Amino acid sequence: MKNPSTLTCTRLLKCGISLGVFAATNLQTLLARLLGRDSRGTCVVLDYHSLPPDQRTRFAEQLDTLLQLAEPIDVSTDIQLRSGVRYAGVTFDDAFENFVHQALPELEKRNMPATLFVISDALDKAFGPAGCAERVMSLEQLRSLPTGLISIGSHTATHPMLPLLSESEARMELVQSRKSLEERLRRPVLTFSFPFGGFSQRLIELCREAGYKRVFTTLPVLAFTDPSEFVVGRVRVDPTDWPLEFRLKLAGAYRWLPAAFAFKRKIVSCPILRPFFGRMGQGARSLSRIRELSSR
Repeated sequence: MKNPSTLTCTRLLKCGISLGVFAATNLQTLLARLLGRDSRGTCVVLDYHSLPPDQRTRFAEQLDTLLQLAEPIDVSTDIQLRSGVRYAGVTFDDAFENFVHQALPELEKRNMPATLFVISDALDKAFGPAGCAERVMSLEQLRSLPTGLISIGSHTATHPMLPLLSESEARMELVQSRKSLEERLRRPVLTFSFPFGGFSQRLIELCREAGYKRVFTTLPVLAFTDPSEFVVGRVRVDPTDWPLEFRLKLAGAYRWLPAAFAFKRKIVSCPILRPFFGRMGQGARSLSRIRELSSR
């Protein structure tokens, strides 16, 4: 595990680069306006997880910032971006019980829609690493959610690393989780998010075959650049994000990260440079990539 100073330096570096991306984007938008051209509408989908009680105030502040800088949307519906408008969607992975007690009241207060991705076999159970497990919502709590504000998506049945499963096992996770949630909640479940951000082209095809209409990754790219977009990127956010950090993520300024990760993988896989990075198996590189994409 990295020490706190290393993590802080990494966050500062990402924040600094993202600030440059933000400045360049604003300059491009200004030039377009001077030339009489309409700027494209943009959308960023935020990816939250757990919300402990002591972070509720900061979460509320982030929602207020979102309302100031963007127009909230329901990411489970058809999306048509208007020119010059910045949009943002809110999602929560894992459906921890603290969503009901901490996040939902703040969302309802602002009439802000959100999508909750549920692990179907983990309802009313403790889920997470040893020593850090948190309780997942019960079926009754899920049923009590306001349908006009909170949409439900699948997060598999057991939260596995899908790329490491066989095709039949992955298909079972995708199909059974959706079927189970729809039968128990009596509402359609048409969206899906990949656990740990791990996905492949074949997994995307399996999601289509399972009946999903939209799937979400942890790649922090702009969302809904195509109205019929099936694979949608999200940026990981936490209530503990610095205010500037959150604003940059909300502005889509972290969209350079996927290209940076791809460049890093090329360098690490280069035969000449490989000795400098130590011996890393393909499996270890895949897990490392997923952790990077899931971290802020």
